[in-house]
Amino acid sequence: MHRLLLLLCLLLLSGWGVAGEGAGGPTVVRIGVTLDQIVGIDQKAENFSAVYTLRVRYREPALAYEPTPGAPPFRMLTFAKAMERLQAQGVVWPGMFPANQQGRHDLSRQGIRLYPDGEVHYIERATAVFQAPDFDFRDFPFDTQSFYIRVESLLPDSLFVFEALPEHIGVGDQLGEEEWVVFSSTAVVDTVTGADGLGYSRFSLGFQANRHLLYYVVRIFVPMLIILVVSWSTFRLKDYMKRIDIGITVLLLLIAFNFTLGNDLPRLGYLTAVDAFIAGTFVITGAVILVNVQLRIWQHQKREREAERLDRLARIGYWPAYLVGMSTALLLL
Repeated sequence: MHRLLLLLCLLLLSGWGVAGEGAGGPTVVRIGVTLDQIVGIDQKAENFSAVYTLRVRYREPALAYEPTPGAPPFRMLTFAKAMERLQAQGVVWPGMFPANQQGRHDLSRQGIRLYPDGEVHYIERATAVFQAPDFDFRDFPFDTQSFYIRVESLLPDSLFVFEALPEHIGVGDQLGEEEWVVFSSTAVVDTVTGADGLGYSRFSLGFQANRHLLYYVVRIFVPMLIILVVSWSTFRLKDYMKRIDIGITVLLLLIAFNFTLGNDLPRLGYLTAVDAFIAGTFVITGAVILVNVQLRIWQHQKREREAERLDRLARIGYWPAYLVGMSTALLLL
């Protein structure tokens, strides 16, 4: 709807004519986006909030003016004032919007510099929430995720086309998100087809990040390893009922652990690497309980020799069985 309204305004203004580079072809609009801060990443909602700075540069000869001697080399305009001036000259502002934005868009700074030759420099610093539908958690917590800030033109590429502004593209040094490490960024300008069948220019700042693994090593893998060692150490007990009691306690602990980890991710239709790790721990703990139940049965049946042989086999095969099971699960993933 907003595009149709802008096109209608464009048609109304066409009586005056569209000045500038667009008169003989589309006007080139140079765009740069820098990521200043990652406010937060919501994995369950698959979005992230960020502070970013948008810079736009293009030339509009209709806005050129005669400089005053001794005056600053440019004029500062508010956005509203600039729109009034554009309307008075009968030209169109190269409107754009964050294409993957969700929720509110809070501006903290906005301004326009106008130079004597008609060069327009627009700057905007804002905080917004952006969609991140490309999340893939199969390798969680060893995963690498891609994030994008996309800016799309409100007017078709027959009027305005985007180009990258390399000197104002990238990510800041202090992003403020402790869980993630941003290791690369890219900028891409492409064309998307709108619902009206017309092409629209789009600028995308993409950045890739992976997780700080120390947190997950300390919070997940070390506790799970301790649980496995406790489960294996029960084979040193001769009281099979005590073994069963400890095994059931460990199993309940794993269930609680699994629910806690599940709160960090959406309800996925596939298994993650940590799911395979936990599932393997479930299986080996359950198998230990079943072995101890069988040993208790044979103890009642006075089959001490069979019980001793199974006990020795389980104690020796515990870790190899777990490693084989985990390797198979990870290969299947």
